[in-house]
Amino acid sequence: MTRHVTRAVLKGSAFAALLASATLLSPVNLATPVQAAQDAIYGYQTLSFSEANVKAFRAMVAAEQNEVTVELNKKYADKPEKVTKNAAFIGYARIISGTDELLSRINKEGASENLEHSFVRLQRLHYTILADRGNGSIEPKLKRNFKMLKNIVGKSMILNVPKMRDPEAPIGERAVELEAARLFRPGEKAPVKATELARMSALEISRLQPAADHPALSGKEPGNHYADFLAELTRLIKACEPKKLSSFNFDYARRVVFYDELKEDATSPKIRVKDRYGINWGLKWGDEVHTDVALTRLAIDLGGTYVDPKFYSGPGETILILDSPKKSKEGAVTSFAQLATNLLNSKFQFHAERYLLPGRELVKDAGGQILGHGIVDEAMLERESIDKKYLGAPYVLFKECQLSFFNPAVKRFGGIALSNVGAVGDRVARSSIVFNCWIKNKDMKDDNSRAALLYNLKTGEFDRPVEFQSDLGCTLGAMRPSGEINSFESSFVVNMINNIGFSMKPLYVPASWKACSWSDARWMALRIAKITRADLERCFADSGWPIFVQRLAIEKLISRRNELIEPFRLDLDGVKPIECDPKLTLTVKVDGKEYQPVRNGAISAACPLVQKLEAGIHAEGLATVISRKND
Repeated sequence: MTRHVTRAVLKGSAFAALLASATLLSPVNLATPVQAAQDAIYGYQTLSFSEANVKAFRAMVAAEQNEVTVELNKKYADKPEKVTKNAAFIGYARIISGTDELLSRINKEGASENLEHSFVRLQRLHYTILADRGNGSIEPKLKRNFKMLKNIVGKSMILNVPKMRDPEAPIGERAVELEAARLFRPGEKAPVKATELARMSALEISRLQPAADHPALSGKEPGNHYADFLAELTRLIKACEPKKLSSFNFDYARRVVFYDELKEDATSPKIRVKDRYGINWGLKWGDEVHTDVALTRLAIDLGGTYVDPKFYSGPGETILILDSPKKSKEGAVTSFAQLATNLLNSKFQFHAERYLLPGRELVKDAGGQILGHGIVDEAMLERESIDKKYLGAPYVLFKECQLSFFNPAVKRFGGIALSNVGAVGDRVARSSIVFNCWIKNKDMKDDNSRAALLYNLKTGEFDRPVEFQSDLGCTLGAMRPSGEINSFESSFVVNMINNIGFSMKPLYVPASWKACSWSDARWMALRIAKITRADLERCFADSGWPIFVQRLAIEKLISRRNELIEPFRLDLDGVKPIECDPKLTLTVKVDGKEYQPVRNGAISAACPLVQKLEAGIHAEGLATVISRKND
């Protein structure tokens, strides 16, 4: 079965042409990629499978590998160990070894579907390395803007999958081409053949599984997995750098962080910080601090292989230590006033002072500028195990923020291909339309997903490929603000004449979504249906939202889950609706007083408790959320 893999075939002077394309991809000839582009590498040419193409691909990658090695040797002339630890260096080495193995197997076994698939995976890794390096063509701005406008206006006319009139009838030979490639019966090593698919019903095809080694799917049934995921990551982190990280602990790591730099390569107000182990984290504020935390946990519970670990930090839970006044480096930030000014003058135009923890006296300089909540003294050095170089540095406490961990146990690359390089034929990529519409993720471009090589305890190498959605913050909200549960509808399935539509205004629509069949969508709907109320409650418990906001979000998610049962005939697999109340009214008692923060399925802006929380901890809002674009 080769129907979804190839697009370009090299002929004649193919080798020279391919090397020419490598030159076109060099950083010398290209501008910096635009964040708003759907494709991380616009117009990437997926090569068809042949021995000649594999050899030519290897030659191109080897040339790029040489360029990267030269760049890294110049950058780290006095630190050669950093060269061999660099993600691109390791990624290119992985591709070279993979192509060498592929060529060896071609000589021994001849061409086969498995080898063809291996070649696609190597090209996917190449794509994401180019994206990480910022190499590649950029889709014309006018074309990008037109697509985005069409997507937003089109809504469910754009986001839909075909209806299946008789899901228990054989699909026939003509319909086989519309199904995902490489589907397996549980426990079998060879994919189901096209002739077999033709005799199967859409219902039977929906029960087939992607390959057991799929980089985005762990193979685990949906359920309670996130705690085990973090425990496994902790083991990997300790093992990959035993001298430095043998005592690593996530709770200890995020208790105290040190300012490093302001990052303007993201869409949310964010700074880079380091923990006491010397590991990088991203610290951000705004409307995505709750959603990203809850939904990364949900992605793992749904069976994902990996996510970037993200944590909500409540009032004063994380201490941000700024630069010491003695520090002379360019860009040093030695006061909160300076940090706030930098954020306000950045592209974010962010008002950081709204997130300062109240109720504690602030330390100011002689001119009245805020230094922070205190100054690091000898006692704090001892109490918090802080390096002496920070003696005299100001520290800051926030109402709330989010911390995103830069895991040393992975070599992380750029955006992954969602519209080409095998994605259009991949069940996981195709069916992700259902998951993302369920959580109302409007921002599904390549750059919001990532590929990585995970550390392998057995080999001691970074050789376990994973693919994952790296940004799930732009969810559960309106067109602009994220996490605005009042704008998150309890219904999203639209009954159309020939299609099952999903109501959402997407900024981007990957080509893999457009290829999603009824069987693909049903496969994902079955996984979503296995997520229980208890699973959702556990995911949202870490979000930092008040209980009443968590409860309303969960009721709406369950309502949307229940909507999938009828159009995808989940009842035929024993799925039943979960009782829920998306129009609930909730009464809570705080300090002896009763409040109704949720009325008729909406967070009440008039409720004194909601107003108090918005004025206090939740500066981004609860009933009406301030978008990071409008801060």
